[in-house]
Amino acid sequence: MDFHQFLVPRLEGDEIKNNLARYLELVKKGVAGFVVFGGEVEALREGILMLQEEASIPLIIASDLEQGLGQQLRGGTLLPPAAAISRAESESPGLARKAFECMAREAAYAGINTIFAPVLDVDTNPENPIISTRAFSEEPETVSALGAMMAETFIENNIQPCGKHFPGHGSTSVDSHLVLPLVEKSIEELEACELKPFRRAVASGLGMMMLGHLSVPAIEPSGDPVSVSPAAVRFIRDEMEFSGVIITDAMNMKGLGSYSASEAARMALEAGVDLLLHPEEPERLASELEQSGLNIKSDRLKKFRETLLKTPASTAPPPLCEDLSREITQKAITVEGVLLPFKNPFVIVLTDGEEKGSAFIRALREGFPSLGQSLITGDGGNLEEPAPAGTDVVVAIFSKIQAFKGGAAPWIKDSLRALEGNLKVAVSFGSPHLIKGLGGDITSVYAWWASGTAQEEVAKLLLI
Repeated sequence: MDFHQFLVPRLEGDEIKNNLARYLELVKKGVAGFVVFGGEVEALREGILMLQEEASIPLIIASDLEQGLGQQLRGGTLLPPAAAISRAESESPGLARKAFECMAREAAYAGINTIFAPVLDVDTNPENPIISTRAFSEEPETVSALGAMMAETFIENNIQPCGKHFPGHGSTSVDSHLVLPLVEKSIEELEACELKPFRRAVASGLGMMMLGHLSVPAIEPSGDPVSVSPAAVRFIRDEMEFSGVIITDAMNMKGLGSYSASEAARMALEAGVDLLLHPEEPERLASELEQSGLNIKSDRLKKFRETLLKTPASTAPPPLCEDLSREITQKAITVEGVLLPFKNPFVIVLTDGEEKGSAFIRALREGFPSLGQSLITGDGGNLEEPAPAGTDVVVAIFSKIQAFKGGAAPWIKDSLRALEGNLKVAVSFGSPHLIKGLGGDITSVYAWWASGTAQEEVAKLLLI
């Protein structure tokens, strides 16, 4: 049998025109679809239409759009992360559904019919390097409610949702892109927290579920990743009564441990998994699987694909949702403590990435033209310029939650502790956990992400 039918290889949006022949060849060989990374909306839309025309049944065109189409494509709206949407929804009910509708409309226009969201992980571990603001909440009930709302909204707008990362990545302390995480919880503990959002999403009509590369002995006693586990698939089918399609997390992640790509792929298919996501060499993997002698039925997968739209739903591009993105960003900003007027502010930026807070500094300077600032980057170290005596010190932290990064640089917390005695305000443009629990009279501001809008809105708060 041809094993291309179980593969969802990577599609580089920026290369779809130049590499269209290669993608067409993969369609002819029978791949289930593609996972899209990058590109421009109109070019991708045009290329996908050509790929769909070649397919006998609709292709799964999927993408990681947790923050909307702009997360991957130029010409789409970039929305705040799930934690910000959740916070804004608590302040102004209705915003979350609007955000989910925006995501779905823009994705459908681009030709994407499957979104790898909702994230159904519960943000229970402050040291988690890869979930954090990608989760709706630290509370399973909130994750359950918003996850189900997202799934239902996608389905209503002809987009297939994919809940992830079963059975829950929120309690881990390592990133499964880099190593296999261990979830040391009993089945009772999992049912009380991690599994609640998945059960609610299944009840809402979820058609696809992603298995995390996670070692969960309560489900798979051998310690193997649940993504290749027969016990995990049985649990999902029998205990959770899920009849939809099961897909692995990306097959190029190091969370698969010591197994080779072909070994892990064979184990996953033998376990009952329907789809293998992001194989690095799809043709070679399909050949190796064929040589292994496996014989896998694919009726469920064929039925799933037949429900997908073969062509984009609209010929007219939907309006962008920039105003909605700004409103959610503004409503989500959370302050713990009291914001008092500054007399002589001095900003210290801590960053372990490319973002250096230029929009934040620029907006603050509108109120304080002589604003002093200093920057710590790289591996930490000394401030470029120490805060002068008598200044009100504001620290702004920029640390993006990113695959293969392994979390915030350790020196950020060390630097924050060293500054603690002189701080007046601490702002996190990312994970709220970076600044939670600061002592003294420090006011904490949670912005949830580092967009220019978030930086400008925080600055407005401080310019009182």
